[in-house]
Amino acid sequence: MMRWDTVRHAGLVDAPANLAMSLGHTVAITDTGGEGRTCHQLDDYTCGCSRGNFTMSSLLIVNLGAVVSGDWRQPLHNASSIYIEDGRIAELPSSRSDADTIIDARGVIAAPGLIDTHVHPTFGDFTPTQNSVGWQQAYLHGGVTSLVSAGELHVPGLPLEHPEPKLFKYLSVLAKRCADNLTQNGPRLYAGTLLLTPGLTEADFDEIAAEGVGCVKFIFYPYGDDEVESDNYVRWCHERNVVVKIHTGGVSRSGVSRPAGYEVLKAIQPDVAAHITGGPIPMPLSEMEAVVKEMHCALEIATAGSFRRDIELMQMVHKVGALDRIIVGTDTPSGTGVLPRAMLRNVALLASLCDVSPAVAWCLATGNAARAHRLEAGLLQEGKPADLVLIGRIKGSEGKDGLDGLTIGDIRGISFVIVNGEIVVRDRSEQTPPPETLAVIEKA
Repeated sequence: MMRWDTVRHAGLVDAPANLAMSLGHTVAITDTGGEGRTCHQLDDYTCGCSRGNFTMSSLLIVNLGAVVSGDWRQPLHNASSIYIEDGRIAELPSSRSDADTIIDARGVIAAPGLIDTHVHPTFGDFTPTQNSVGWQQAYLHGGVTSLVSAGELHVPGLPLEHPEPKLFKYLSVLAKRCADNLTQNGPRLYAGTLLLTPGLTEADFDEIAAEGVGCVKFIFYPYGDDEVESDNYVRWCHERNVVVKIHTGGVSRSGVSRPAGYEVLKAIQPDVAAHITGGPIPMPLSEMEAVVKEMHCALEIATAGSFRRDIELMQMVHKVGALDRIIVGTDTPSGTGVLPRAMLRNVALLASLCDVSPAVAWCLATGNAARAHRLEAGLLQEGKPADLVLIGRIKGSEGKDGLDGLTIGDIRGISFVIVNGEIVVRDRSEQTPPPETLAVIEKA
Protein backbone atom coordinates (compact mmCIF):
# COMPACT_ATOMS: atom_id res chain seq x y z
CA MET A 1 0.00 0.00 0.00
CA MET A 2 1.28 3.42 -0.89
CA ARG A 3 0.97 6.68 0.96
CA TRP A 4 1.02 8.90 -2.11
CA ASP A 5 -1.52 8.02 -4.77
CA THR A 6 -1.68 10.87 -7.23
CA VAL A 7 -0.84 10.73 -10.89
CA ARG A 8 0.57 13.33 -13.24
CA HIS A 9 -0.36 12.93 -16.88
CA ALA A 10 -1.70 15.04 -19.69
CA GLY A 11 -5.10 16.24 -18.52
CA LEU A 12 -4.71 14.61 -15.11
CA VAL A 13 -2.46 16.78 -12.98
CA ASP A 14 -2.21 15.54 -9.39
CA ALA A 15 -5.41 13.57 -9.79
CA PRO A 16 -6.15 10.91 -7.18
CA ALA A 17 -5.51 7.42 -8.50
CA ASN A 18 -9.17 6.45 -8.14
CA LEU A 19 -10.16 9.41 -10.33
CA ALA A 20 -7.62 8.39 -12.95
CA MET A 21 -9.02 4.87 -12.98
CA SER A 22 -12.59 6.17 -13.25
CA LEU A 23 -11.55 7.98 -16.42
CA GLY A 24 -10.23 4.81 -18.00
CA HIS A 25 -6.60 4.99 -16.92
CA THR A 26 -4.91 1.93 -15.47
CA VAL A 27 -2.79 2.87 -12.47
CA ALA A 28 -0.19 0.42 -11.24
CA ILE A 29 1.63 0.89 -7.95
CA THR A 30 4.96 -0.76 -7.34
CA ASP A 31 5.85 -1.22 -3.66
CA THR A 32 9.65 -1.00 -3.37
CA GLY A 33 9.92 -0.29 0.32
CA GLY A 34 12.43 -3.09 0.87
CA GLU A 35 13.28 -4.94 4.04
CA GLY A 36 9.76 -6.35 4.19
CA ARG A 37 8.17 -3.00 5.04
CA THR A 38 5.56 -1.07 3.13
CA CYS A 39 7.07 1.98 1.51
CA HIS A 40 5.66 5.39 2.47
CA GLN A 41 6.89 7.12 -0.63
CA LEU A 42 6.08 6.92 -4.32
CA ASP A 43 8.93 5.09 -6.03
CA ASP A 44 7.25 3.92 -9.26
CA TYR A 45 3.78 4.94 -10.32
CA THR A 46 2.78 4.17 -13.90
CA CYS A 47 -0.22 5.08 -15.98
CA GLY A 48 -0.98 2.49 -18.66
CA CYS A 49 -2.85 4.65 -21.14
CA SER A 50 -2.20 4.83 -24.86
CA ARG A 51 0.48 7.47 -24.42
CA GLY A 52 2.64 4.96 -22.53
CA ASN A 53 4.11 5.03 -19.06
CA PHE A 54 4.77 8.34 -17.37
CA THR A 55 7.21 9.56 -14.79
CA MET A 56 6.64 12.21 -12.17
CA SER A 57 7.52 15.75 -13.27
CA SER A 58 10.95 17.24 -12.72
CA LEU A 59 11.55 20.22 -10.46
CA LEU A 60 14.51 22.59 -10.41
CA ILE A 61 15.13 25.01 -7.54
CA VAL A 62 17.65 27.77 -8.25
CA ASN A 63 19.16 30.79 -6.47
CA LEU A 64 19.13 29.25 -3.02
CA GLY A 65 20.82 31.24 -0.27
CA ALA A 66 21.94 28.06 1.50
CA VAL A 67 21.10 24.35 1.70
CA VAL A 68 20.83 22.57 5.07
CA SER A 69 21.90 18.95 4.65
CA GLY A 70 20.15 17.18 7.55
CA ASP A 71 23.49 15.73 8.70
CA TRP A 72 24.61 17.61 11.83
CA ARG A 73 28.26 16.70 11.25
CA GLN A 74 28.22 18.56 7.92
CA PRO A 75 25.10 20.67 8.26
CA LEU A 76 25.44 22.85 5.15
CA HIS A 77 25.90 21.97 1.50
CA ASN A 78 27.95 24.15 -0.81
CA ALA A 79 25.09 24.49 -3.26
CA SER A 80 22.60 26.99 -4.63
CA SER A 81 20.43 24.67 -6.70
CA ILE A 82 18.62 21.33 -6.43
CA TYR A 83 17.24 19.18 -9.25
CA ILE A 84 14.42 16.75 -8.38
CA GLU A 85 13.11 13.95 -10.55
CA ASP A 86 10.65 11.12 -9.87
CA GLY A 87 10.14 12.35 -6.32
CA ARG A 88 13.83 12.16 -5.39
CA ILE A 89 16.77 14.49 -5.29
CA ALA A 90 18.67 13.75 -8.51
CA GLU A 91 21.36 16.44 -8.46
CA LEU A 92 22.68 18.59 -5.60
CA PRO A 93 24.01 20.99 -6.72
CA SER A 94 22.71 21.03 -10.26
CA SER A 95 24.03 22.71 -13.39
CA ARG A 96 20.72 22.31 -15.21
CA SER A 97 18.82 25.29 -16.51
CA ASP A 98 15.49 23.65 -17.32
CA ALA A 99 12.88 21.33 -15.82
CA ASP A 100 9.12 20.86 -15.97
CA THR A 101 8.81 23.21 -12.99
CA ILE A 102 11.36 25.80 -11.90
CA ILE A 103 11.31 27.63 -8.57
CA ASP A 104 13.40 30.78 -8.17
CA ALA A 105 14.27 30.70 -4.47
CA ARG A 106 15.40 34.34 -4.54
CA GLY A 107 17.92 33.71 -1.78
CA VAL A 108 15.77 31.77 0.69
CA ILE A 109 17.15 28.60 2.27
CA ALA A 110 16.34 24.98 1.48
CA ALA A 111 16.20 22.56 4.40
CA PRO A 112 14.87 19.05 4.93
CA GLY A 113 11.24 18.95 5.96
CA LEU A 114 10.89 18.63 9.72
CA ILE A 115 10.13 15.17 11.15
CA ASP A 116 7.83 15.21 14.16
CA THR A 117 8.78 11.98 15.93
CA HIS A 118 5.90 12.03 18.41
CA VAL A 119 2.31 12.54 17.29
CA HIS A 120 -0.94 10.88 18.30
CA PRO A 121 -3.16 10.53 15.23
CA THR A 122 -6.49 8.72 15.15
CA PHE A 123 -8.11 8.36 11.72
CA GLY A 124 -7.93 10.91 8.95
CA ASP A 125 -7.02 14.51 9.63
CA PHE A 126 -9.07 14.78 12.82
CA THR A 127 -8.11 14.56 16.48
CA PRO A 128 -10.79 14.10 19.14
CA THR A 129 -8.27 15.25 21.75
CA GLN A 130 -8.92 18.90 20.90
CA ASN A 131 -11.83 18.39 18.48
CA SER A 132 -9.57 19.68 15.75
CA VAL A 133 -10.01 19.05 12.03
CA GLY A 134 -7.09 19.60 9.66
CA TRP A 135 -4.25 19.41 12.17
CA GLN A 136 -1.97 17.46 9.82
CA GLN A 137 -2.38 20.06 7.08
CA ALA A 138 -1.66 22.76 9.65
CA TYR A 139 1.55 20.98 10.69
CA LEU A 140 2.52 20.75 7.02
CA HIS A 141 2.31 24.55 6.87
CA GLY A 142 4.55 24.55 9.95
CA GLY A 143 7.29 22.88 7.91
CA VAL A 144 6.59 19.28 8.99
CA THR A 145 6.79 16.78 6.13
CA SER A 146 6.77 13.56 8.20
CA LEU A 147 4.68 12.58 11.21
CA VAL A 148 5.65 9.51 13.26
CA SER A 149 2.88 8.00 15.33
CA ALA A 150 3.60 7.37 18.99
CA GLY A 151 0.39 5.35 19.20
CA GLU A 152 -3.24 5.91 18.23
CA LEU A 153 -4.20 5.97 21.88
CA HIS A 154 -6.76 8.77 21.65
CA VAL A 155 -9.33 6.75 19.72
CA PRO A 156 -12.61 7.38 21.61
CA GLY A 157 -13.63 4.44 23.75
CA LEU A 158 -10.29 2.63 23.54
CA PRO A 159 -10.13 0.56 26.77
CA LEU A 160 -6.74 1.58 28.12
CA GLU A 161 -7.42 0.29 31.62
CA HIS A 162 -7.64 -3.30 30.37
CA PRO A 163 -5.57 -3.48 27.19
CA GLU A 164 -6.17 -6.57 25.08
CA PRO A 165 -3.46 -7.87 22.75
CA LYS A 166 -5.89 -8.67 19.92
CA LEU A 167 -7.57 -5.25 20.08
CA PHE A 168 -4.31 -3.32 20.20
CA LYS A 169 -2.82 -5.34 17.35
CA TYR A 170 -5.88 -4.76 15.18
CA LEU A 171 -5.88 -1.06 16.06
CA SER A 172 -2.30 -0.89 14.82
CA VAL A 173 -3.16 -2.64 11.56
CA LEU A 174 -6.30 -0.57 11.01
CA ALA A 175 -4.51 2.73 11.66
CA LYS A 176 -1.68 1.78 9.31
CA ARG A 177 -3.98 0.72 6.49
CA CYS A 178 -6.21 3.79 6.84
CA ALA A 179 -3.22 6.15 6.85
CA ASP A 180 -1.70 4.49 3.81
CA ASN A 181 -5.02 4.87 1.97
CA LEU A 182 -5.32 8.62 2.54
CA THR A 183 -5.19 10.63 -0.67
CA GLN A 184 -4.63 14.11 0.73
CA ASN A 185 -1.39 15.86 -0.15
CA GLY A 186 -0.19 16.25 3.40
CA PRO A 187 2.80 15.13 5.41
CA ARG A 188 3.90 11.52 5.28
CA LEU A 189 2.18 9.72 8.14
CA TYR A 190 3.95 6.72 9.66
CA ALA A 191 0.92 5.38 11.47
CA GLY A 192 0.00 2.23 13.35
CA THR A 193 2.53 2.20 16.18
CA LEU A 194 1.63 -0.86 18.24
CA LEU A 195 0.88 -0.18 21.91
CA LEU A 196 2.43 -3.14 23.68
CA THR A 197 0.36 -5.18 26.09
CA PRO A 198 0.89 -8.54 27.79
CA GLY A 199 -0.12 -11.59 25.82
CA LEU A 200 1.23 -10.76 22.36
CA THR A 201 2.85 -13.62 20.47
CA GLU A 202 5.69 -13.76 17.99
CA ALA A 203 3.10 -14.32 15.27
CA ASP A 204 1.57 -10.94 16.17
CA PHE A 205 4.91 -9.29 15.51
CA ASP A 206 5.13 -11.14 12.20
CA GLU A 207 1.75 -9.70 11.28
CA ILE A 208 2.47 -6.09 12.13
CA ALA A 209 5.83 -6.25 10.36
CA ALA A 210 4.14 -7.67 7.25
CA GLU A 211 1.69 -4.75 7.40
CA GLY A 212 4.59 -2.31 7.35
CA VAL A 213 4.25 -1.09 10.94
CA GLY A 214 7.63 0.39 11.84
CA CYS A 215 7.35 1.13 15.54
CA VAL A 216 6.02 -0.27 18.82
CA LYS A 217 5.67 1.50 22.13
CA PHE A 218 5.81 0.57 25.79
CA ILE A 219 3.39 2.78 27.72
CA PHE A 220 0.57 0.74 29.29
CA TYR A 221 2.80 -2.24 29.95
CA PRO A 222 3.29 -3.64 33.50
CA TYR A 223 7.07 -3.27 33.76
CA GLY A 224 8.75 -5.94 35.84
CA ASP A 225 5.84 -8.38 35.89
CA ASP A 226 7.28 -10.59 33.16
CA GLU A 227 10.79 -9.63 32.09
CA VAL A 228 11.07 -12.64 29.79
CA GLU A 229 8.04 -11.42 27.83
CA SER A 230 9.29 -7.82 27.52
CA ASP A 231 12.72 -9.08 26.47
CA ASN A 232 11.05 -11.21 23.81
CA TYR A 233 9.08 -8.23 22.54
CA VAL A 234 12.25 -6.20 22.06
CA ARG A 235 14.08 -9.09 20.41
CA TRP A 236 11.20 -9.88 18.07
CA CYS A 237 11.04 -6.21 17.04
CA HIS A 238 14.75 -6.01 16.30
CA GLU A 239 14.61 -9.22 14.28
CA ARG A 240 11.92 -7.55 12.15
CA ASN A 241 13.52 -4.09 11.88
CA VAL A 242 10.82 -2.51 14.05
CA VAL A 243 11.75 0.41 16.32
CA VAL A 244 11.06 0.07 20.05
CA LYS A 245 9.93 3.26 21.80
CA ILE A 246 9.05 3.81 25.44
CA HIS A 247 7.03 6.47 27.24
CA THR A 248 9.41 7.92 29.84
CA GLY A 249 8.82 9.96 32.97
CA GLY A 250 5.56 10.31 34.85
CA VAL A 251 2.14 9.00 33.91
CA SER A 252 0.44 10.19 30.75
CA ARG A 253 -2.78 12.16 30.46
CA SER A 254 -4.70 8.87 30.59
CA GLY A 255 -3.54 8.27 34.16
CA VAL A 256 -3.19 4.54 33.50
CA SER A 257 0.35 4.43 32.11
CA ARG A 258 3.23 3.58 34.43
CA PRO A 259 6.15 5.86 35.31
CA ALA A 260 9.37 4.88 33.57
CA GLY A 261 12.78 6.08 34.74
CA TYR A 262 16.30 4.79 34.38
CA GLU A 263 15.76 1.32 35.91
CA VAL A 264 12.82 0.60 33.61
CA LEU A 265 14.72 1.81 30.55
CA LYS A 266 17.79 -0.21 31.51
CA ALA A 267 15.64 -3.35 31.73
CA ILE A 268 13.76 -2.71 28.47
CA GLN A 269 16.67 -1.34 26.38
CA PRO A 270 14.49 0.65 23.95
CA ASP A 271 15.67 2.25 20.72
CA VAL A 272 13.97 5.57 21.55
CA ALA A 273 13.36 7.21 24.93
CA ALA A 274 10.24 9.21 24.15
CA HIS A 275 9.96 12.76 25.51
CA ILE A 276 12.82 12.17 27.95
CA THR A 277 12.53 15.77 29.12
CA GLY A 278 8.86 15.36 29.92
CA GLY A 279 5.64 14.31 28.31
CA PRO A 280 4.54 16.14 30.33
CA ILE A 281 6.41 15.02 33.48
CA PRO A 282 10.12 14.13 33.14
CA MET A 283 11.95 11.47 35.11
CA PRO A 284 14.22 12.73 37.95
CA LEU A 285 17.27 14.63 36.71
CA SER A 286 19.75 12.08 38.08
CA GLU A 287 17.96 9.28 36.24
CA MET A 288 17.93 11.26 32.99
CA GLU A 289 21.68 11.75 33.38
CA ALA A 290 22.15 8.00 33.85
CA VAL A 291 20.21 7.32 30.64
CA VAL A 292 22.45 9.76 28.77
CA LYS A 293 25.70 8.40 30.18
CA GLU A 294 25.01 4.67 30.40
CA MET A 295 22.62 3.90 27.54
CA HIS A 296 22.63 4.34 23.77
CA CYS A 297 18.98 4.99 22.89
CA ALA A 298 17.79 8.03 20.98
CA LEU A 299 16.75 10.90 23.29
CA GLU A 300 13.55 12.62 22.23
CA ILE A 301 12.85 16.23 23.17
CA ALA A 302 9.13 17.06 22.95
CA THR A 303 7.24 20.33 23.05
CA ALA A 304 4.97 18.87 25.73
CA GLY A 305 7.83 18.56 28.20
CA SER A 306 9.94 20.79 30.44
CA PHE A 307 11.95 23.56 28.77
CA ARG A 308 14.33 23.59 31.72
CA ARG A 309 14.95 19.86 31.32
CA ASP A 310 15.55 20.41 27.58
CA ILE A 311 18.44 22.72 28.41
CA GLU A 312 19.79 20.41 31.11
CA LEU A 313 19.60 17.42 28.78
CA MET A 314 21.54 19.23 26.08
CA GLN A 315 24.23 20.18 28.58
CA MET A 316 24.61 16.49 29.47
CA VAL A 317 24.65 15.50 25.80
CA HIS A 318 27.43 17.97 25.00
CA LYS A 319 29.55 16.61 27.86
CA VAL A 320 29.42 13.02 26.59
CA GLY A 321 29.40 13.83 22.87
CA ALA A 322 25.99 12.31 22.20
CA LEU A 323 24.48 14.87 19.82
CA ASP A 324 23.72 12.11 17.33
CA ARG A 325 21.10 10.75 19.78
CA ILE A 326 18.92 13.88 19.97
CA ILE A 327 15.62 13.81 18.08
CA VAL A 328 12.67 16.18 18.28
CA GLY A 329 8.90 15.76 18.44
CA THR A 330 5.84 17.53 19.79
CA ASP A 331 3.80 14.89 21.71
CA THR A 332 0.66 16.34 20.15
CA PRO A 333 -2.27 16.35 19.56
CA SER A 334 -2.66 15.97 23.29
CA GLY A 335 -3.52 17.94 26.37
CA THR A 336 -0.72 20.26 25.27
CA GLY A 337 -2.85 21.15 22.26
CA VAL A 338 -2.56 21.24 18.48
CA LEU A 339 0.56 23.25 17.69
CA PRO A 340 1.36 23.79 14.00
CA ARG A 341 4.53 25.81 14.76
CA ALA A 342 5.77 23.56 17.57
CA MET A 343 8.56 21.94 15.57
CA LEU A 344 9.82 25.35 14.50
CA ARG A 345 9.74 26.43 18.15
CA ASN A 346 11.71 23.31 19.13
CA VAL A 347 14.42 24.10 16.60
CA ALA A 348 14.53 27.72 17.79
CA LEU A 349 14.89 26.56 21.41
CA LEU A 350 17.82 24.30 20.53
CA ALA A 351 19.55 27.01 18.50
CA SER A 352 19.01 29.81 20.99
CA LEU A 353 19.51 28.11 24.38
CA CYS A 354 21.29 24.79 23.86
CA ASP A 355 24.66 25.68 22.31
CA VAL A 356 24.08 24.34 18.81
CA SER A 357 24.09 26.31 15.56
CA PRO A 358 20.81 26.88 13.70
CA ALA A 359 21.81 24.49 10.91
CA VAL A 360 22.78 21.78 13.40
CA ALA A 361 19.54 22.29 15.34
CA TRP A 362 17.58 21.78 12.11
CA CYS A 363 19.55 18.58 11.41
CA LEU A 364 18.65 17.15 14.81
CA ALA A 365 14.98 17.55 13.88
CA THR A 366 15.44 15.92 10.47
CA GLY A 367 18.42 13.64 9.78
CA ASN A 368 18.72 12.41 13.37
CA ALA A 369 15.00 11.73 13.52
CA ALA A 370 15.07 9.77 10.27
CA ARG A 371 17.97 7.61 11.45
CA ALA A 372 16.34 6.86 14.81
CA HIS A 373 13.08 5.78 13.14
CA ARG A 374 14.73 4.20 10.08
CA LEU A 375 13.06 6.51 7.59
CA GLU A 376 14.34 7.40 4.13
CA ALA A 377 13.59 11.10 4.42
CA GLY A 378 15.40 13.66 6.58
CA LEU A 379 18.47 14.34 4.45
CA LEU A 380 18.95 16.52 1.39
CA GLN A 381 21.20 14.17 -0.54
CA GLU A 382 21.17 12.74 -4.02
CA GLY A 383 18.91 9.70 -4.14
CA LYS A 384 16.89 10.69 -1.07
CA PRO A 385 13.16 11.54 -1.15
CA ALA A 386 12.58 15.15 -2.06
CA ASP A 387 10.95 16.35 1.16
CA LEU A 388 12.04 19.93 1.85
CA VAL A 389 11.02 23.40 2.86
CA LEU A 390 12.08 26.83 1.64
CA ILE A 391 12.51 29.18 4.59
CA GLY A 392 13.52 32.78 5.09
CA ARG A 393 13.84 35.67 7.50
CA ILE A 394 10.58 37.20 8.71
CA LYS A 395 10.37 40.97 8.38
CA GLY A 396 11.10 42.54 11.77
CA SER A 397 13.34 39.73 12.98
CA GLU A 398 16.84 40.71 14.11
CA GLY A 399 18.23 37.67 12.33
CA LYS A 400 20.09 38.55 9.16
CA ASP A 401 19.03 35.52 7.08
CA GLY A 402 16.89 32.39 7.01
CA LEU A 403 18.90 30.67 9.74
CA ASP A 404 20.51 33.36 11.88
CA GLY A 405 17.33 34.44 13.65
CA LEU A 406 16.99 31.01 15.23
CA THR A 407 19.92 31.92 17.49
CA ILE A 408 17.72 34.46 19.26
CA GLY A 409 14.67 32.19 19.27
CA ASP A 410 12.90 33.61 16.21
CA ILE A 411 11.09 31.08 14.07
CA ARG A 412 11.57 31.24 10.31
CA GLY A 413 8.96 32.03 7.69
CA ILE A 414 8.02 29.25 5.29
CA SER A 415 7.54 29.94 1.61
CA PHE A 416 7.30 26.50 -0.06
CA VAL A 417 6.85 22.95 1.23
CA ILE A 418 7.69 20.04 -1.06
CA VAL A 419 6.85 16.40 -0.28
CA ASN A 420 7.91 13.56 -2.55
CA GLY A 421 8.96 16.09 -5.16
CA GLU A 422 5.50 17.65 -5.28
CA ILE A 423 4.76 21.23 -4.26
CA VAL A 424 2.18 20.98 -1.47
CA VAL A 425 2.53 24.52 -0.08
CA ARG A 426 3.40 27.33 -2.46
CA ASP A 427 4.17 31.04 -2.17
CA ARG A 428 3.75 31.18 1.62
CA SER A 429 2.63 29.15 4.61
CA GLU A 430 -0.72 29.69 6.27
CA GLN A 431 0.84 29.06 9.69
CA THR A 432 3.93 31.32 9.79
CA PRO A 433 4.39 34.97 8.98
CA PRO A 434 5.66 35.19 5.41
CA PRO A 435 9.38 35.31 4.75
CA GLU A 436 10.56 38.78 3.83
CA THR A 437 11.44 37.37 0.41
CA LEU A 438 9.17 34.78 -1.16
CA ALA A 439 10.33 32.10 -3.55
CA VAL A 440 8.40 32.16 -6.83
CA ILE A 441 7.48 29.67 -9.51
CA GLU A 442 9.37 30.76 -12.61
CA LYS A 443 8.06 27.98 -14.83
CA ALA A 444 5.16 25.59 -14.33
